[in-house]
Amino acid sequence: MSENKHVLMITSSLERGFIDKNVIDIAITLKNGGFDVSVISAGGKMVKELKKEGINHYLLPVNSNDFFVVRRNIKKITEIVKLNGIDLIHTFTPHSSFYGFKVSKITKVPYITSFLKIYNKTFWPFTKKRINYLSKGKLVVVPSEYMASFVQVTYKVPNDKIVIVPQWVDTDLFNSHNVSAERIISTASDFRIPEDHFIITTVGKLKKSRGQALLIYAMAKLPPEIRNKMRCVIVGSFKEHKRYKSELENLARKLGVEDIIHIAGETSDIPAFLMLSDVYVATNIEPKASMVTMLEAESLGRPIIASNVGSTPEYVFDDTTCKMFDPKNVDELVDAIVWSLKITEEERAEISQKLSTNVRLNFAKNTIPQKIVNIYKYTLGLK
Repeated sequence: MSENKHVLMITSSLERGFIDKNVIDIAITLKNGGFDVSVISAGGKMVKELKKEGINHYLLPVNSNDFFVVRRNIKKITEIVKLNGIDLIHTFTPHSSFYGFKVSKITKVPYITSFLKIYNKTFWPFTKKRINYLSKGKLVVVPSEYMASFVQVTYKVPNDKIVIVPQWVDTDLFNSHNVSAERIISTASDFRIPEDHFIITTVGKLKKSRGQALLIYAMAKLPPEIRNKMRCVIVGSFKEHKRYKSELENLARKLGVEDIIHIAGETSDIPAFLMLSDVYVATNIEPKASMVTMLEAESLGRPIIASNVGSTPEYVFDDTTCKMFDPKNVDELVDAIVWSLKITEEERAEISQKLSTNVRLNFAKNTIPQKIVNIYKYTLGLK
């Protein structure tokens, strides 16, 4: 490049969600690749990571629905685009894609979107319209074949506008050799996990669509002599779903498995928590666009049990390392748990090697974000 091209990335916030991490990783890869990059968001804990890398951040209330705030934001973002000579806009959320669309129309600067999750159906016309803007980019980046089909059917996005870039994992952070014994012991103590038990883990927000109840039903169907040697730890935020947490706890009591089910909140050390797993279980009953935490467990070499819905099959290595089940059939989940119990030490070592190698080769943070940068180059005619 004779001169640096300038990309503007817009997202609703920069907290700790996987979309926020996408923005950070892409921004850093961009800067390291010789691009100028600026980010607009309503702020959050991860803004400091941009500043540490010397990446310009504009704090704007882009997650607001107030009419006058929206008008001011459009004017301000237009000024930022013109002042900085922005060459390309990339948006990641419904709100930010609305601004990408509007500002692109005013400035004639192309914009692309990353459509990274399936949004809940809503009857609110305003919210519905904002989600639609995710499908209007010059290119629409999706994380799976399933999501590509979804946006084609639901949002009528032409096939030639869709680019598939899988989600990625920090394979240094999620590396079994980099998680110390002290961290694992500390996490086991935090969650009161006994050493001599078979540990089943699952991570995700507590909500019905994640299917945590399936795991409780399955544990209850195991013979007592098996389940009494097990512990099942369900980790995830329940701030927005406290009622569902109570439902899960009541279900465990009703089925007589409350002593082996631990429904916890969030943890600050996901790698150490996943290292405690003898098997990681994903019980989604509704499709997801990608399976980030499952990939993280695979990166650490943990065997996987997963419901056969949405994009999950695309993030599975093979049937020797992962067993899939129909979420409508609890008995299949029970059979999969029994399979995981029978894995020998030799087989476990082989599974660990297969999974961690596959993630390093196909889903690593040091390679996948570069594919986004290549999309920028293509869009700008640099490749």
